[in-house]
Amino acid sequence: MKNQRNNQNLFLQSKAILTQTYTLQTEFFDVDSMGVVWHGNYVKYLESARCRFLESLDCTYTTMRYNGFVLPVVKIDMKYIKPLQFNQKFNVEVGLLEWESFLRFQYVFKNLEGQKLFLAHSSQVAVLLESQETCFCLPKILRQAIESAIQNKKRNINVL
Repeated sequence: MKNQRNNQNLFLQSKAILTQTYTLQTEFFDVDSMGVVWHGNYVKYLESARCRFLESLDCTYTTMRYNGFVLPVVKIDMKYIKPLQFNQKFNVEVGLLEWESFLRFQYVFKNLEGQKLFLAHSSQVAVLLESQETCFCLPKILRQAIESAIQNKKRNINVL
């Protein structure tokens, strides 16, 4: 009973530090013979949204690699609510939940009418490229990019 309650709480939407929303569209090669997106392709959508999120911080995977770090995904939790169909446009809201020692994102997929279709969380750690050692905190360049985005968000809220 306790594990079941913990699994349900995992998908309660948490308050994200930063959020971005992106519109994606399913492709023919993403669907199975029934015209619905194959469950494994949802990970591809998570990666696409996460890459765009990091681009919005001006701190891409390429930048991280250039600075001697990689950010492998170490955990993904997913909950399928309603299937995506062939050629369907949908919104992916990406929220950054944690960022001091690792990155933890929350994702909410919604159809264009706002109905929830899919929920997920992913966690990534920083790893030194050369030695393959896991870092205990995120690289300075990434922390600074996130701190800058948080400060910009606060300034924008104060302006309104």
